[in-house]
Amino acid sequence: MHKGDADDNRSIVLVKPRHIDSLSDCFFYHTMDIPGFGEVRGQWDLRGRFNNYVGGVNLSGKKVLDVGTATGFLSFEAEKRGAARVLSFDMSDPRQFRCLPFKDKLYYRDPERWAEQYGAEIEQWKNAYWLCHRVLESKAEVFYGNIYDLPLALGQFDVAIVGAVLEHLSDQITALASIARLTKETVVVVTPLLETEERIARFHASANHPENDFTWWIYSVGIYYEVFKMLGFSIARITHSQYYYHYGDRLEKRSTIVAVRD
Repeated sequence: MHKGDADDNRSIVLVKPRHIDSLSDCFFYHTMDIPGFGEVRGQWDLRGRFNNYVGGVNLSGKKVLDVGTATGFLSFEAEKRGAARVLSFDMSDPRQFRCLPFKDKLYYRDPERWAEQYGAEIEQWKNAYWLCHRVLESKAEVFYGNIYDLPLALGQFDVAIVGAVLEHLSDQITALASIARLTKETVVVVTPLLETEERIARFHASANHPENDFTWWIYSVGIYYEVFKMLGFSIARITHSQYYYHYGDRLEKRSTIVAVRD
């Protein structure tokens, strides 16, 4: 439990660990090497690429906020690199997530039934995190809440890592503002990026592809420069790399934005 600011007196309840033994109770977003289980494949394999992924930011002795932790790969790697404190964050309620409104999909036709089904999947993601947390003997703390309204009572962090999250939100800017309020030094954003300084966004979805109902907007470098400036940050560097996507059996390009507080 961490004390809150005068501006935010909400009681913060960090999540108590779950004891998970079976892989059958889990869904893995990240491919992981788990003692006693070996390699467990997820959607994305970031192994050996963590330094590229976080843009070379040194985490030793830092307080780190991992936003959208999923299976927890980034949290556990931050610990390995000497982070002083790691807080893993994920959503508390599936209804906080907004899919695109395809008329024939369950999300649009029956939101409550969709939330029940998606909520069960999210619980399996969380189970995968807790299994890894236990066998890796992690000390990371966990908070489930609303990305658009992260409470100040969580404390201040030196580094926030926002990996593969913003493109899946209908309102990236409000989420980024919520994260930046808790960040003293550096925000790392990993996302697809339009490489232009023009302040534009590309609507990623297509009416002909209802299978892609979870990626909204791809923002330009120009938008990120302006939004970070609004929040009191400057972009120090932008790097690009490729990461292996197991489900598609291909490499996917992602950009890493490293923004530092002015």
